[in-house]
Amino acid sequence: IDYSKASDVDYLQDLETSNLESQRQTNLLQLAQLDYLGESWLVNLEAQQFQTLAEDISEDYKKLPQLTAQYRGRRTPFELEPILVSQVSNFDSDDNRVTGQRLYGEAGLTYPMRWLWGFVQPTVKYRQLSYDLSENAQFTDDSPAAGSALASLDGGLVFERQTTLTGRSMLQTVEPRLYYLYSEYEDQDDQPDFDSAELTFTYNQLFRETRFSGRDRLDDANQIALGLTTTFIDERDGSSLLRASIGQIYYFRDREVRLIPTAEPLDDPGSEIAGELNFTPNDAVSLRGGLVYAPFEDRINAGNVQTSYTAENGAIYNLGYSYRRPLTTITSAIVQQPTAEAHVSAYLPVSNNWSLFGAMNYSTKANRSVEDMLGVEYDSCCWTLRLLYLRYFNNESNSVQD
Repeated sequence: IDYSKASDVDYLQDLETSNLESQRQTNLLQLAQLDYLGESWLVNLEAQQFQTLAEDISEDYKKLPQLTAQYRGRRTPFELEPILVSQVSNFDSDDNRVTGQRLYGEAGLTYPMRWLWGFVQPTVKYRQLSYDLSENAQFTDDSPAAGSALASLDGGLVFERQTTLTGRSMLQTVEPRLYYLYSEYEDQDDQPDFDSAELTFTYNQLFRETRFSGRDRLDDANQIALGLTTTFIDERDGSSLLRASIGQIYYFRDREVRLIPTAEPLDDPGSEIAGELNFTPNDAVSLRGGLVYAPFEDRINAGNVQTSYTAENGAIYNLGYSYRRPLTTITSAIVQQPTAEAHVSAYLPVSNNWSLFGAMNYSTKANRSVEDMLGVEYDSCCWTLRLLYLRYFNNESNSVQD
């Protein structure tokens, strides 16, 4: 059970919580779920709703309830494995919106093949989606349905060589990966969107079979993704010193399935180029970063870099920078600007029980600090006490609040 409820929409700001992310929350999760994990099946029953803290945002749909059953394969190499998923969801809303029941199912086969030098895994399956709608003033059909066949081929190679890096004996791997995905197009303009969204593009998105979260869309695809990863492994202890990846998707046809029926098909011949880097020279220092570059617009859509240092006394220092262009949607009435922020934080133990901590987020676009925090913490074996000062920039009032 994960249940949160606020007495009013300004509660989190009035409380001056120690968690900076809490200031940005627009919804509070209220969730109850029960899981069964058997030898062959995973069953999940959940009820979920949100309390909306922003008066100008529509409430998310309630799942009252949702039941999911999924066959758990053994994932044994060179054994044919079935794919079976069934999910029934009941969506409700206090707003004057379409509600109803959604039934999703998929069935198929996959055959994983693995060797020391690489892997190949073909997959075929069929996905079916149907609805029983009520309070339906938006769509002409109260019982829309869609089905789509999907086939994919995932494969990769592993090349190794002995080398040195920072004066240490290393094993370097170079791992090219190819992922082909085909999914039939099915018109879904008469289907609602209860809990789906377009996923933010990252390197891991290259090898997913859907570009949506949730189950409201069966996306169409005819594409191939190419990725390349290299890793430097310390031969003394097996730790990863450096890992870097880069990749892109190439499309053989336009993607017509969209969340919003009136949205135009996606017609770029290729995706953004996504890369990520993790560098850990020792136990005290780490550096990680990511970049998403749009070659057809010749611009950077997202990027981040963060370094962390952990001292012998337990002190932790973090320094980072992040940049992101807003996702483009045809429903946005306001032109959103890119966000670019520098992040600094520190945690400093001063005794066995007492510590100091602080953090700052600085907008390089607006040339001002958007969040500052400074505090002291007492931590015993059984309880924790924190005293803090928090200052943040309120976009609604265009002012700094303490």
